[in-house]
Order: sequence, then C-alpha cells, then structure tokens
Amino acid sequence: MKKYISLFSFIALFFVGMQMSSAQTDRQVGPEAIAKQKTYEIHQLVNLTGDQQGDVFKVLVDFEQNMSELLKKDVSDSFRQEGIKTMNQRAEEGLKKVLTASQFKTYQTSLQNKK
Repeated sequence: MKKYISLFSFIALFFVGMQMSSAQTDRQVGPEAIAKQKTYEIHQLVNLTGDQQGDVFKVLVDFEQNMSELLKKDVSDSFRQEGIKTMNQRAEEGLKKVLTASQFKTYQTSLQNKK
C-alpha cells in the first residue's frame, strides 16, 4: 500500500511541476521572440538577405519593446491609439529603409491581404 501511495505522490508532483514550468514558459515570450517570428515570416514572404534579416530583426525588436511598454502603461485610449499609430509609422519607415522597393511593396500587399 505504501508503494502505491508513494507512486501516486510522485506522479502528482510530476504533473504539478510540468504545469508550473509550462506557465513560466508562456510568460517568457518576449519582444525578441515575437520579432524573431515576424522576421521569419517576412523572410518567407520576400526572401531577405542575411544583412536584411538582422536589420529587420532590430527594427521589429524595437517596435515590440515599445509596444509592450505602451500596452503596460495605464493611459487613455486616445493616447494609446496615437502611440500605436506612431510606432507603426516608425516600424514602416525602418522596414522601408531595409527592404528593396519591390520587397516593401510585396510586404505591404501581404499586410493589406491580412486585413
């Protein structure tokens, strides 16, 4: 009987530990991880060079960090909307500098198709 109780306790602790580690992983998705995924998606769309990938990643990390900070702040909706609009424009300008004209046009077309 003691063996069964010990085995059951071990299994219960194992599942509790798995649940806690899963919750920590979900919270650790930061701006870098999001920017990495978006950079990959843009690369799949327009076939970026190595230098372009690094530059796009930098632009997107900056965007994601600023966006997360803005969303954390307790501000009015109008201020938040203006901030989001400004950040979107900055990210667009940054991508425009990095991508070629045809790549940027393809990128914009894909954004409009997603809407």
